[in-house]
Amino acid sequence: APRLVALSDAAAVRDEALGVVAALDAARGASVRLGGVATLALSDSNYRVTVVVGADTVTAWRRPGPSRNGAALSGAGQPITFGPDGLALGVANRTISIAKGSASRRVVMSKYGRLTY
Repeated sequence: APRLVALSDAAAVRDEALGVVAALDAARGASVRLGGVATLALSDSNYRVTVVVGADTVTAWRRPGPSRNGAALSGAGQPITFGPDGLALGVANRTISIAKGSASRRVVMSKYGRLTY
């Protein structure tokens, strides 16, 4: 049974890492598509992309966070912001870690958008 639990934890962590990648892609895509500043907020409960278009703020994308799989997110910190050109604004690199049981995975995003996971 412990082997099955470890396998289940690894699958949940892999799914959440792909969820973070999808959220980053959605935020970058929304900023370019809508021509505004997109903000990605990551939390254990959900991932949410909002875009400022003119005087309006629009929720462009949303997905449940890792708590639905019993996983935990760390390193999300401040929201990640993308300019209208699709480049991340602010810090040079961001590392987001997902963990459940003994399984863990990292998603690293460079300022220029390259993802390693």
